[in-house]
Amino acid sequence: MSYSNRIFFYGPVSLLLLVIVLYSVFWRVQADTLAARLDRANGGEVIPGIVFAFAEKSVGGYPFRIDAVLSGVTFSHQAPEGETAWRTEKLALHRLSYGQNRYIFEASGLQSFAQPPLTRGTVPRVTFVTPGIARASAILVNDRLTRFDLDLLEPQVKDATRGAEPNRTAVAARAQFHLLARPDDSIDLALMIDNAKIGNGYAGGMDETQLTRIDLRAKFTQGDALDALRAGMMSLADAAAAWRGRTGTLTVNNLALDWPGGHADLKGDLALDENDRVTGALQGDGPKGKTATSFGLAFANGDMRFSSGSAASGHVP
Repeated sequence: MSYSNRIFFYGPVSLLLLVIVLYSVFWRVQADTLAARLDRANGGEVIPGIVFAFAEKSVGGYPFRIDAVLSGVTFSHQAPEGETAWRTEKLALHRLSYGQNRYIFEASGLQSFAQPPLTRGTVPRVTFVTPGIARASAILVNDRLTRFDLDLLEPQVKDATRGAEPNRTAVAARAQFHLLARPDDSIDLALMIDNAKIGNGYAGGMDETQLTRIDLRAKFTQGDALDALRAGMMSLADAAAAWRGRTGTLTVNNLALDWPGGHADLKGDLALDENDRVTGALQGDGPKGKTATSFGLAFANGDMRFSSGSAASGHVP
């Protein structure tokens, strides 16, 4: 084989090996950077007031992804009335090694939500959530959260507060939650839950309630008041106060509720009161005939109540 022929053969091979080596170095730098950022964040505030902590981590995914798997993960907020925290056994973060703006999250194992007691001096409230599959994605534009999607398959909810009634449970076939920031300073919200069953402990003492579908389509006005929160530069409490100060509202374009033998479509505006609790009302036409002719949901003082325009032979959820 002549010298020129060897050049034509070994040249492309050498170039390919060089590209592989350079890409491997690039991937390693990306993975080490993410690992270092996670270590720096562990035990500190990821946004003002929210502390992030984990027990163990591993980073992999070569060659095209960067996968970080965290164990014993906690996001918590400490307030005078007590701690609010979300804990999960495992949390995985995925992104393409050559794409910086989209992140995929997966949570597995038991998840718990802790909240301060409703009455000072009583036990904290704890809720267990066990999904079959829990996935979320986030898209950032100019370092601001622009889109967030959450998808839960077969979630099971149980009130695990000490002394809670055993029938305070809920299950669903699927639950989805979506947020999308718009150029007009509004934020679209969509929530969909399929085949939910709510135990009578959550259903106000009624028999187990079945909702075959919940479909909420709404819009946050004055979304620019939340820009600092989307950039991770403002606490949730300060963002809520800023949004409330701008007279922001959640305009519910439609809340469709389906249950065996009934359907209701609700509309209305919701806001936050001075204690950052949801206030407002949703009204609409309910099912005809043997059940209610009008239907509504009222929010006040941290409570939600159902209302109907006429007595029903059965019950609505």
